[in-house]
Amino acid sequence: MRLTEKTDAAFRILMYLAQSGEIRTSVDTIVAETGAHRSQVVAAVQVLRKCGYIFSQTGRLGGIWLAKLPSEITVSEVVQAMENDFHLAECFGSSNNCGCGLSETCKLKPALKLALCGFLATLDKITLQDLVAEAA
Repeated sequence: MRLTEKTDAAFRILMYLAQSGEIRTSVDTIVAETGAHRSQVVAAVQVLRKCGYIFSQTGRLGGIWLAKLPSEITVSEVVQAMENDFHLAECFGSSNNCGCGLSETCKLKPALKLALCGFLATLDKITLQDLVAEAA
């Protein structure tokens, strides 16, 4: 499994906002400071705003800022909000008829599903605060 550039941009945005100490910042500042592609930042901002992780306002006094405390945002929920494809194999798709003659006896799909659940459960224990906390 590989996370998309939009998800990467989402984490850059959230981490920048969590550690910048600024109340509001612009997309251009985030692009300049994080090196993320502007188009991916814009796309990620839309999803993050829709999901309630950030606020955004246009205009002279506009910008983006966190809508929640960093300790209230888990890595798992951001990944699930940003990613739309958790199909690790063809048989995970909406059609159960993937053309595989082994589908009735196959143990791969449940094994991959278990692994995906474990992946997300691990990420559920990590918050945005954990990602930006200074090393002790």
